[in-house]
Amino acid sequence: MKTDLTKIAEKFLWDQYIHNKMGVFGCYEVSLGERDVWSSGDYERVDFMTYDTKGDFRCYEIKVSKSDFNSSAKKTFIGDYNYYVMTKDLYDALGGKTHFDQYKYRDIGILLFDQVKPCVKTAKRKRVMFDIRANLMESLMKSMFREQKKLYKMTPYWS
Repeated sequence: MKTDLTKIAEKFLWDQYIHNKMGVFGCYEVSLGERDVWSSGDYERVDFMTYDTKGDFRCYEIKVSKSDFNSSAKKTFIGDYNYYVMTKDLYDALGGKTHFDQYKYRDIGILLFDQVKPCVKTAKRKRVMFDIRANLMESLMKSMFREQKKLYKMTPYWS
């Protein structure tokens, strides 16, 4: 079950990066990983992913509490640009700029969804290899189709 803060963060991402934007495509809860008969079935899930017509993938990890941030759940930063999305209170509780200037966070951007100027740290571009890029595209398409099926169950298009 999603918390109210998670829903607010998702709405922020939709409004900021998808709604009324041409050439940007996105989906929530994109499952990544090998899905063939030989794989172990392991996968990771990105909270929100976008793809634009320039060919850039952006991955967003929504964190709404300190325990959520420190949990053992994987933080999937596999896109060209990667971001943490959180509240200002959580950002401050984690140590703010001092904490996120550490080496392990050097390429990751920070977006505060409860602020007028949400970007406190810009993500740096990562080099994503072709095979990973192909997997990202396939995963995004499959997840978008999953969401479309959910929508058609709620309000069938043909009736």
